[in-house]
Amino acid sequence: MFHRGHRFARILFLLICTTYFCAQLEAQRCGKERWAVKTGTDAGAGSVDLSGPQNTTIAQLIGLTPPNPIPTDTRFGPTENTVFVVNATLTDYKLEGGSTGDSDYHLVLQDDQGKTMVAEIPSPSCVGSGSPFAAQVAGARAAFDAQFTATTSFQTANVPVQVTGVGFFDFPHGQHGAAPNVIELHPVLNIAFNPLQNPSDFTLSMAPSTINMIQGGSSSTTISTAMTGAATGAPALTVSSTPTGISTQITPTGPGKATLSLMATQAAPTGSFPLTVTGTSNGKSHSLTTQLNVSPFSPASGTQQWEYKLITASSEQDVVDQANALGAQEWELVSVVKIQGNTNTWRAFFKRLKNNF
Repeated sequence: MFHRGHRFARILFLLICTTYFCAQLEAQRCGKERWAVKTGTDAGAGSVDLSGPQNTTIAQLIGLTPPNPIPTDTRFGPTENTVFVVNATLTDYKLEGGSTGDSDYHLVLQDDQGKTMVAEIPSPSCVGSGSPFAAQVAGARAAFDAQFTATTSFQTANVPVQVTGVGFFDFPHGQHGAAPNVIELHPVLNIAFNPLQNPSDFTLSMAPSTINMIQGGSSSTTISTAMTGAATGAPALTVSSTPTGISTQITPTGPGKATLSLMATQAAPTGSFPLTVTGTSNGKSHSLTTQLNVSPFSPASGTQQWEYKLITASSEQDVVDQANALGAQEWELVSVVKIQGNTNTWRAFFKRLKNNF
């Protein structure tokens, strides 16, 4: 009797496993490809800025240049060290189960122009306890489960969402909804369904997004701001994380536009540095992190070397007077701009050949 009862229990267990538990075990299969980076258990996870999420768009993200080749177990900065916030439509979703799935929730996000990208919420059981993302991933998964029930087949949603996640470049393998550069938000740290339009906010963007300059040289980029909802005016802009030997100046050039000018001494350090631009308005703050590349100065034979000067003037006549005085010292006026909203502030940019003095 004992033997027959034991055999019956084994058959019952196999039947239950087949219909439920085995499916659950299969659904908990975790991934392998760049898995440490995807879940924040890599050595560089601590460099991800969780305190400064950046508002962006699908169009801006799919315009970023992916690494070539994609690193196996390290991060590609600054994109994979940045937390992004995207407002979009969740078109469809599925659980990546089966023999080749990694238990992620695969979300397809779409903007108003029809551009799409993927966002993924890992299974909390596949995220190591040492990951700085673990608690937020679990919260995002719970928020999704409270709204939808994911299965191993794509289901249609078509609801507005606000998704917060870490930038990540994936390998292309025919993913449904993948961006052209295969950028993703992976892992998703937060998801809000049917978010209300913020009545007072703004967005930041920068072009070019990477700044290149040489020791002793200069460069510039354009910062664009856009106010949303009931917000008016323009955010106050500041620059931080500037390396020693690099000076910066932000000059408003028109509604929603400002020029970030950078000048390097010949002793400025060479290499790649993260440079952060922060905007603040109506109690809200958003930041952009760009990459500053400084190359060593190596003049070719006969190459002219320039030095640069930026002045502030209190009137148009003051600009003329200072330009005349500097002209006597061989300084050449390059550009002049009147600061928007301030009738008594002007800024002018000069240059001169170094070998003259």
